[in-house]
Amino acid sequence: MERKTEHFFDGDKLSMSKLMNQLAQHPQDMEKILKYVYEKVEHFTEFKVKKEHLQEKYDHKMRDLYAEYMSE
Repeated sequence: MERKTEHFFDGDKLSMSKLMNQLAQHPQDMEKILKYVYEKVEHFTEFKVKKEHLQEKYDHKMRDLYAEYMSE
């Protein structure tokens, strides 16, 4: 069985109904399915953390830029 993100997720949110459906359809692959979902959740979490960090750096640099050019 080829696993795709859309089989288990709505965007980057885990869909319990999709997960349960896949587990019901492929009970012999339960361990592989759960491992795949776990790795995807880790992947999405890492992405969100890095994205938030970049946003914080951007916000900080924008404040510095405004302070430098817009202060009187």
